[in-house]
Amino acid sequence: MVTRTLHSMLPFMNALYHKLFVDAGYGNGGAFQALAKLDEDVARALETYGSPPDRSLPASFGTLARAIVGQQVSRAAATSIWNRMEAAGLTHESAITKSSADIMMTTGLSRRKAEYLIGLATEITAGTLDLPALANLPSGDVQTRLTRIRGIGSWTADNYRLFALADLDAWPVNDIALQEGMKLLKSLETRPSATELEVIAEHWRPYRGAGALVLWHLYGILVRKVTVADI
Repeated sequence: MVTRTLHSMLPFMNALYHKLFVDAGYGNGGAFQALAKLDEDVARALETYGSPPDRSLPASFGTLARAIVGQQVSRAAATSIWNRMEAAGLTHESAITKSSADIMMTTGLSRRKAEYLIGLATEITAGTLDLPALANLPSGDVQTRLTRIRGIGSWTADNYRLFALADLDAWPVNDIALQEGMKLLKSLETRPSATELEVIAEHWRPYRGAGALVLWHLYGILVRKVTVADI
């Protein structure tokens, strides 16, 4: 299944999918194939349900901003707010730094999120945060730098590392869907905690990000009846 999906995607390959299907950089081929050799449950899931669809994102202000907008609200609500921000011309860092929390709030944002976005935009326009340069830093340094920004926690940083920077060992253990996916994969009686998830996936290093994609895919199909892009 991994091989069939790879051949159908080759013309549209991006950095994340190159690592997932072709070469993860550790001499073991693509991350999915390498992870399947480490864990027979992963191999079985990939064979049964196929590979997850593309969820790669640009390494940009917009990606981080949308993550902040989406915190603690439904996907539909987050999309609606973002669409209103686009209509108001408030999705680029240069425009947001010239705005105010009161103006930002007219799009449906809470005051706190408006302040988060203004703070993030200001860091970028001031040059104190260089998003392209993050791709050249060790994973731990990226995590530390991002979580220093008000409004960006470990979950958002992990997801940015995985989807925008193609960091295949990013592992957002606090994600409930990820925990539920592991429960399904390993036929556990209860949903594992974040700490338990760390232990269970320890032998997946350095492919835990690929494992996260598999778990979200499994959860989406078996529980949500949706694709991983909707989670």
